[in-house]
Amino acid sequence: MGRHAASHCFRGIGPGLGTLCAALALGCTQSIHQSAVDAPPLVDGGAADADAGGAADVRDVNLGDRIIEPTDIESLGILLEQGRLPGWIHAAVHGRGLYVFTYRKPNDFFSFADFPLEATTDAVASRLLNLKRHDAVMLKGRFKVNAAPIHHIELEDFQLVTPYVADETAPPRMPEATIPDDLLGATELIGKVHAVNDDGRIFVIEYKDAVIPVFVPIANLTGGLYRNDKIHLVFQFAMTPPRPTHLWLDTAAAKPLEVMERLLDLHGKPFTAEGTLIRFPQSPQIITDVYALQVTDTDGVSREYTLLNDRDPTIFAKIHDKLAAAWKMRPAQVIDGRNKLSNPSIKVKAVGTFNLISPNQANAQILLDSADNVTVTMLPLP
Repeated sequence: MGRHAASHCFRGIGPGLGTLCAALALGCTQSIHQSAVDAPPLVDGGAADADAGGAADVRDVNLGDRIIEPTDIESLGILLEQGRLPGWIHAAVHGRGLYVFTYRKPNDFFSFADFPLEATTDAVASRLLNLKRHDAVMLKGRFKVNAAPIHHIELEDFQLVTPYVADETAPPRMPEATIPDDLLGATELIGKVHAVNDDGRIFVIEYKDAVIPVFVPIANLTGGLYRNDKIHLVFQFAMTPPRPTHLWLDTAAAKPLEVMERLLDLHGKPFTAEGTLIRFPQSPQIITDVYALQVTDTDGVSREYTLLNDRDPTIFAKIHDKLAAAWKMRPAQVIDGRNKLSNPSIKVKAVGTFNLISPNQANAQILLDSADNVTVTMLPLP
């Protein structure tokens, strides 16, 4: 799914601008990151002849140095068939066979597209088991021809270009959700939006810590949603594909989808939250670690709110340093949280302004006027 996130950024501020924008996924066109994977192609572009009388062999097509948009499926498809499509692993859930690849437009951090991967052979499926989130890869294959609103990649081969090495690790965690087992016999759930696009036809939810694609027969039911909105969903299990599990929005229900909390309603308003300290480690997408707090509701739905000041890099640095100092005091209590690290022994209270600009903004933000607007409490250890 293609996404272009716009958000607040510094206005008229100097050297800290690019660093902070790239670090926090704010909506600045300037960013400091590696936006293209530098690696040789998997195949020789002229190694095979086109079939006589058939269509032109895309392996002979030279795209040159042209910058390819994430929405240019034809050109991406040429690179894919040539074995030269660069990007990163966005998701690698081995137990469910769920793999998602991200292509990012060179030199434009906020313009990208996500594509689910389907291995075409057992050998490729076996090799996928060695990949992890943020690994840089080069793909060979083709876009699958089906009716799905999101383009799937039939993966024939891939090259691991640069393995991701996290700057901090925690003991492996036990998943909160076992899918599909936890939903067997159920017809409804409470969860949150993970991604929505294409006027609502592309819809992915989070149930506990599991990410689940949902087929949407009527797009206007999910249009207008934002990531992390809390939802009540009436569903059926989709018959295909058999793996990973997909759900089908049950449009025969009186209320197939109900928005329980719409985060956009909070945008620009004073906001106070208290919860567990969260750390997003440095990655190919962010050049510094980012801190947030996590609030978990009584129904089990949790949301993370990034803590920052988006106008003054000095204030941002003070906020970051204050939270980093607290984090370093309790390294033994850090827990792996799928795409983040959490420390339940550290509680944080933040008072600021709610900020949510893009429907697929990773997390809403609490904009703080100063480091004094965030309070850290070290809870007693058992």
